[in-house]
Amino acid sequence: MAKHKHDHTHDHNHNGGTDFDIKVEVEDISTVKKRLTITVPKDTVKSEIDSAYRNLKSTASLAGFRKGSVPRGVLQAKFGDSVALDVTRHLVEVSYTKAVRDNKLNPAGNPEIDFDSIKLDSGVDLTYVATCEVSPDIKIEGYKGMALTGESTEVTDSDIDDAITRLRESRAEYNEVERPAVADDLVTVDFAATYEGVPIDDIKADDFPVIVGSNTPLPGFDEALKGLVKGDVKEVALKIPETYKNRELAEKEALFKITVRVVKEKKLPDVDDEFAKDMNEENLAALRKKVATDLADLKVETEKERVKNEILDKLIEKHSFELPTGLVDRYHTVILNNLVDNMKAGVIKPEDAELSPDDLKEKYRSEAERRVREDIILDTISSAEGIEVSGEEVEKAIRHLADQRQIPYEALMERIEQEGSLGVIEDGLKHEAAFDIIIASRKSA
Repeated sequence: MAKHKHDHTHDHNHNGGTDFDIKVEVEDISTVKKRLTITVPKDTVKSEIDSAYRNLKSTASLAGFRKGSVPRGVLQAKFGDSVALDVTRHLVEVSYTKAVRDNKLNPAGNPEIDFDSIKLDSGVDLTYVATCEVSPDIKIEGYKGMALTGESTEVTDSDIDDAITRLRESRAEYNEVERPAVADDLVTVDFAATYEGVPIDDIKADDFPVIVGSNTPLPGFDEALKGLVKGDVKEVALKIPETYKNRELAEKEALFKITVRVVKEKKLPDVDDEFAKDMNEENLAALRKKVATDLADLKVETEKERVKNEILDKLIEKHSFELPTGLVDRYHTVILNNLVDNMKAGVIKPEDAELSPDDLKEKYRSEAERRVREDIILDTISSAEGIEVSGEEVEKAIRHLADQRQIPYEALMERIEQEGSLGVIEDGLKHEAAFDIIIASRKSA
């Protein structure tokens, strides 16, 4: 293992500053893990302990002593353990920060430090070991002049027609009818399920809306509504999905009693100037022009995202390096927390619905590793290209994000500062600039 010893000498500062002597020995455990043996000299240790007791003496209030006159021996007897812990944590925090800065390390997370093994004594040096993970020191080659595929971003009349159709669907109205239900009708029903004559408490609802012909969480439910009219009552046997939380009932056939409350027919608006005005455009020609512009922007953005993934796929395949476990763990936690939040909101990918919690953790562990690998590659390229972002660029990005989320810029900025995530936005802008450099130098595959 490679070892490097460094001594740094500065003026002493016994008031919580970082300007004091330390000795640091850096040992390479792996390409992403360092062991730092850090020594704080005894003079600094004594000074910090004395300072802590001076501060304590000025504030301590004990029966039988005037404030500010409690002897140090009495303070040590009563508060010695607490003072030792505070001084130790302060010296470790300051010296560790100084050690990684002076040795130009970029830790990927908090260090591992065994505080119980640290001995604090005013007459001796304080020595401790900190183990930290760092991003690997790698070189990314071949990112300029990459052979990349390209897909057309042309907007056709057919694309515009399809988008107009989607707009019509978004403005659909449903009017009550007395006829039997057919495909695309909106049918509102009450229903309840039983299994072997016993009610299933959480499989029931009143005024439940169903679009006939659409996929429902319960396969076959919407099909059972075809031909029914308002007031009809129907019993039908349907299989409970295998993802149902009660595993004893999953995939069992239950009896559903369905009562039709109302049948409504879908009516789409005509595509004319009035429809365009409802879409906040002057006329139909202006609406089609606006739709064409939006589609063009979307296609360009979508194509760039596809190319970015192609770039990362190629660079990841070409460059192999070790990942900091702690960084992967943090990404993994964020991904799983978002997944849980989406599940609570009823949003879940079909391919995830059948996976067990352990399977989901394993699946998204791979995604976390991929994201960390991408970040390290893009960080390395950004550094190699000397990419920097201005405060104006950061503010513009945050304002755009605030507009997308429909929240005030000031509120979003306050949240970002509280979370300490401003660096994430800065890194994102640097990564985009790195992609622009790569794409500008591309060759056709």
